[in-house]
Parts: sequence; structure tokens; C-alpha cells
Amino acid sequence: MISKHAEVICVASGKGGVGKTLFSINLAIESAMLGKKTLILDGDLGLANVHIMTGIYPEFDLMDVVSGKKTISEVIIEGPGGIHIIPGASGMFQLSNLSHVKRQNLVDRLNELDQQYDVIIIDSEAGMGHNVFKFLGMADRVVIVTTPDLTALSDAYAIIKVIFTKKTNNDVGVVVNRVRSVNEGEAIYKKISMAATKFLGFSVRDYGFIYEDALTVKESIQTRKPIAIQYPRTKVGATLKAVIHRIYGLDPRKTAEPTAILNRFSMLLENIRSKESA
Repeated sequence: MISKHAEVICVASGKGGVGKTLFSINLAIESAMLGKKTLILDGDLGLANVHIMTGIYPEFDLMDVVSGKKTISEVIIEGPGGIHIIPGASGMFQLSNLSHVKRQNLVDRLNELDQQYDVIIIDSEAGMGHNVFKFLGMADRVVIVTTPDLTALSDAYAIIKVIFTKKTNNDVGVVVNRVRSVNEGEAIYKKISMAATKFLGFSVRDYGFIYEDALTVKESIQTRKPIAIQYPRTKVGATLKAVIHRIYGLDPRKTAEPTAILNRFSMLLENIRSKESA
């Protein structure tokens, strides 16, 4: 585990397509907004997209670090909201299948950055590969992102089970994404928590839920403007903030569910402000 200064948070998921990377990016930005010097590592080593979703085109990436062409400090770039990013590489088989020695070397290089940041967020790849568990093991805590979808729910429990049985990390919490109501969000967490308690004797933290808001998410991805910056007043933006405050032990302000009209109106206001400031 990394020597203590920075808090290392690994964001993981049992399956792809649950909004893990979007959450990781906004977690990083909200952390910076809370006054924390924040670094996000794109840990989806072979299929990286943090830089794509933030509209950044890095000259160098982790492949340059692994190959010895660059130091890890030399590939760090500044992202939106004042965060720092270590970009991964996309379509690189070598990165997605690192040897044990190279994975450990990467961890050692990350260790060199420990004293420079308050928070290091690792956006791991989906599933349970060797790279994922190396990152899970070096984290202070793990955030599992899931959705109400049955397969996502099953895979979230599966990764929690493996974390427990392999004794990878004992501080695991769950964020339920794309819920349609408070009741649904609470019910999904309860299912995972009860299963972990009953079958594993393992306690899983409740970090809350994020509302389904396909329109805002689509615009955020297409414009490459993070929700925490561009759409904070939308229902997905408000619940994202509440979840992140909860992760840091802050009092999440009571978030009312906006109506569809109010949600759309808030997005239009954000777009108008953006155009005026351009």
C-alpha cells in the first residue's frame, strides 16, 4: 500500500457501461472543489478514455512510463477543474496485460507521487483482471459503481466477494448509478449489503445513489464538459455532489428530485452561460 499522505481511492465496477469513468472524473473534480489537490490515474490501461471524456489530447501517456521513455511525473497533465491526470493508452495490448514486475513497477512510480497530492483517484478497468486487483490492493478504500440492472448488480456483488476472499481491501463502499427514485437507490444498496453481510460477513459502505439523467450525461460526454463543472444544478449533478460529500464524510445536503422541466431548464441556463463566457 502507498505510504501515507495522499488518500488513494480506487473506483471499480463488476462490468462495463455503468458510468464508472464518468463518476471517477467528477469525483476528482469535486475533490478539487473541496480544496484537495487531486490526481486521477486512468487505470483502464489498455482502453483508456479519461482524457477523451475531458477533451484532452496528451502527448505522452502511461505507455511511455512503462517503456521507460518518460517518468510518471512527465506524463501528468492538467485537466478541468484544476485536477491532474495521468492518461492511459487506448488499444495497447501491452498495457492491458502487464507482467507482475511491470505492474509492481507502476505502483512504485505512483508511490513517488504520494507526497504531492491529497487525493489520488484510480479509475480502474471494469471486471476482475490482474491490473484491477493490483490497484484495489494499493487503495485506502474502494468505491464500487453499479446500476439497478440485474447483471450489473450481480457483477458488483461478485467483485465484492473476490475482494473479500482475496483480502484485497477491507474498506469498500457502493454507489448506485442511474436510479429513478430514492426508493430504488436504497433498495439496490440494501440488496448488495444484505448479501455481503449474510454470505461473507462483510460490511459494505453506503455512499448513496445518482439519478438517471440520460440527457445531461449525453450532453456532458458529447461536449466533453464534466457534469460537476458544466451541469451542477441538474439532478445528476446534485446527486453526484451529494454522493461525493458522503464519501468524504461531509454532510450531504438534502437533494430534492428536480422535475424534468426544471432539470432541462437548468441545463439550458448552463449552456447560455457557457456561450456568453466563450
